Amino acid sequence: MAVSVGSRGDITDASQTTKNHGQILIWLDDTAEEEDEVKEVFLSLFDNVFIFTNPDACLDLIESMDIKTPCLSILTSGKYGQMLVRDRLQPLIQIKYIYIFCFDTVKHGRWAQTCDKVRCVFSEINKIVQCMQFDMQDTFEQQQQELEEQQQQQQQDDQPSLPESPKLKPYRRERFTDDYNIFDYLAVNLLFQSSDDGIEDFTDYCETHQNNNESDHAEMPQLYFNPDQTIQEWYRSDLVFLDINSNDLMKLWKLRWFIRHFHKQLIVEQEKINKDQTKFTTYHGQYLTADEFDAMKHRIGQTIIITESLFTYTNRQTTLNSIHTIDENKHKVVFEINIDSTIRETIPYGRIRDEETVLWFGGRYQLFRIEYIDEPDPYWLICLNLCPTLDSNSSIQTLYDYYLKELIELNNIYHAFGRILIYKGAYIQAETWLQSSNHYQELAELALRQNHYEQAKYYLEHLPEDCDETNLLRVYFYLLTMSNDYSKIRLILLKILSQATDKLLRARVNIVFGFINLIHTQQIDQAFEYFTVGNEVLRTLLPSIHPDLARSFLGIGYTYFSQHNIIEAKKNFQIAFNIQKQSLIYNHPDLAKTRNGLAHCSSSDKQTIKHALNESEYALNILLDTYQSEDHPEILATRDDIEQLRKGKELFLRQTLFDYI
Repeated sequence: MAVSVGSRGDITDASQTTKNHGQILIWLDDTAEEEDEVKEVFLSLFDNVFIFTNPDACLDLIESMDIKTPCLSILTSGKYGQMLVRDRLQPLIQIKYIYIFCFDTVKHGRWAQTCDKVRCVFSEINKIVQCMQFDMQDTFEQQQQELEEQQQQQQQDDQPSLPESPKLKPYRRERFTDDYNIFDYLAVNLLFQSSDDGIEDFTDYCETHQNNNESDHAEMPQLYFNPDQTIQEWYRSDLVFLDINSNDLMKLWKLRWFIRHFHKQLIVEQEKINKDQTKFTTYHGQYLTADEFDAMKHRIGQTIIITESLFTYTNRQTTLNSIHTIDENKHKVVFEINIDSTIRETIPYGRIRDEETVLWFGGRYQLFRIEYIDEPDPYWLICLNLCPTLDSNSSIQTLYDYYLKELIELNNIYHAFGRILIYKGAYIQAETWLQSSNHYQELAELALRQNHYEQAKYYLEHLPEDCDETNLLRVYFYLLTMSNDYSKIRLILLKILSQATDKLLRARVNIVFGFINLIHTQQIDQAFEYFTVGNEVLRTLLPSIHPDLARSFLGIGYTYFSQHNIIEAKKNFQIAFNIQKQSLIYNHPDLAKTRNGLAHCSSSDKQTIKHALNESEYALNILLDTYQSEDHPEILATRDDIEQLRKGKELFLRQTLFDYI
């Protein structure tokens, strides 16, 4: 049975509501119809509320909604949540938030931790309402921001140019990330080794901040840093140049002069502390957004990266007193940080005053407990152990050393930072660095990846005709823009194979031949041979978790898939996925390609088609975040896959894999 209890706009058609971007609450509980007062509260938060006591009817409504933007919130009892959330509700793209209302929060909290859409598990309805209020406020702010961006876009005049540069994606500052900081670690170490002084950029940064500040300049904090002073003499937590984030490469570059001196001073202070004490605990207090706190809950037992520097106190109560600003829409937390000086290769830290310690940005921590402290002024205690900055896994260290050598040999910091952003899958930001010194080869590659073929053509015209790596890029361009004539492509590839002495380049040529035979000429046996040869060479030349190696396994996987050998196809896709999980950040577009491969395998069995849909939707979110264009062919193909999967249909080999690079 379903009951619509009305809305602020008297909306009763769920499909129409979603088209208007309204927020809908669906409440599934045996006793939901009896809670009249609670219904009124929900109606003040949502555009419409639907109440169900029958789980099948509830699922029918949700799955019938053909929407592209998540706008559904689900409130369910623990019984129905345990039955439906993980396998039926969690994979659905139309669902944004899930709330669990139950008496046994410990029991249902265990399975809920594995579902990232579950916002909370509470036995008190007031706490659930509070969580909903936070989420709806965040949703409203996001919609307002999107509306403002659309209005700004409409006001801009079109100024055509060749090539047309894509709009730079706004920098998204993340304070807490998953345990994968190899690229940020590379960037900071390149700054340490750079011969560029940077004091003028530092001065300009401070002066710009001062000029943009509306307060009286006489009351501004000290803006300049003297490296001859001790850290105790100059350090103040409100200094503008301390607002550093380890994944903001632009700010790292502007503040490179200060960062080098700051790091040296902290190393000295760290040695002083370690002489006096082996282990100590320090505390840092702040507010977390609902999303940040929710992510913390799902990372218990894992390691995280805190991208900012932390000003800490050795006394917990002092830490609580230092949190002056009250933000009712966020979670008040205290980080309890345990430091063991016998653990080497951590971020540096230094004592500012007797009870105050500052920790360098980009630290890696193990999160082992989150505890609610129920006091008159309640807060959450998040317990961390400081870990080595880089994962001690030998494969990670080998990949880091490989990348560092490759970047140093470029002998150009702009070029190197552009490469790092390519490694991260941040293609639009990478172009900003590479365009500054006209690195046309990488720019052509980025244009091809983003479906900007006119740009790619422009860049390729500025590259020499006798360079094998450049000619391989031209092959990619012809593959992605030509329909049937492959004779020219074959001649270029054969010429590279006959002339190139670089074994790595020859292996990549074999991979391209594999895709041509698999996708375009359907010569499956030859495709398998080319992929295998390329894969074997790459395994001897590259670190065991290098992303290029994963791409070769992807080709082998699709070859098996074309032969309907689902077991071997899935095996190779999984190998690629395992490599990428160790070498790429969680939202890298290459992971989307592999997830799409796994989705193809899962679609062959009716019992796993829901899993296939989940993989494809995950892939789509990554691709949308990367390319920010609905017209990218890989996004269009993934949407087609999702449409087929929602109809319960099996997926077949695509006519193009879009990315041969």
